[in-house]
Amino acid sequence: MILGIDHILIAVDDLELAIEVYEQLGFQVLRGGKHPKMGTQNALAPLADGTYLELIGIFDQALAEEASPLIVAALKHENRLARFVLESDNLDAEIAALRARGFDIGDAQAGERERPDGQRVAWRAAFPADPRLPFLIQDVTPRALRVPAPTQGLGQTLHLGDVNVGVLDVPTAQAVYEKLLGVSGEDGWFTLPRGDVILQDVNTERVLQLVLEADNPLEIASQWQSENVAFEQQIIGGMGITLQPVETLGAPIQISGRVS
Repeated sequence: MILGIDHILIAVDDLELAIEVYEQLGFQVLRGGKHPKMGTQNALAPLADGTYLELIGIFDQALAEEASPLIVAALKHENRLARFVLESDNLDAEIAALRARGFDIGDAQAGERERPDGQRVAWRAAFPADPRLPFLIQDVTPRALRVPAPTQGLGQTLHLGDVNVGVLDVPTAQAVYEKLLGVSGEDGWFTLPRGDVILQDVNTERVLQLVLEADNPLEIASQWQSENVAFEQQIIGGMGITLQPVETLGAPIQISGRVS
């Protein structure tokens, strides 16, 4: 079963700078380690619902160009949201179900990295034939090793709201995502147990925006103002509020919530 969105990948040129920028925004950022088979390295900004933002950079350009082409491509684009990932609680069964629905996906592959504290983190993943689509992941080691809960900072009050995905034709893409997700969509909108996927009819096929939901967005706005963090704010209908930080190293991120 697909449990929902697992995490969002944000491609960064300089991982150390990215850690600094997201810490300035108020996130707790945890160094993740290197992916030895992918040529990439990461840091995680965990959220309250168990999802996280993955800041992912390259340490081996040649290997990354072969094994992580979407990360390499994202670094050449103004929008640095590279892709998103879905969590499964039974990857083998999920692969079989996807193939039964006519969805083209590869066999499960082993993945791992070593955390800075020496802990080995292991998982299995399955990748669609179309690399623009999200891949599936299941933990082998305890999930808390890969995705520690936030113990401080902004992530303690944020949940993943939705991921907006650009497609060339919503009805066509919706049929593909219905096979992938195993649930029906309505006008390109899919509600999952954790996070929503929203397809938008635009002239591109990539992740467009990440929307996070805040328990108290006014507290975040006040904190950012006191710390001179640049952001844009909009009140919607007197009830909702959206916050858009200016500096996210190219990742379109919006924080939304209700005005209490």
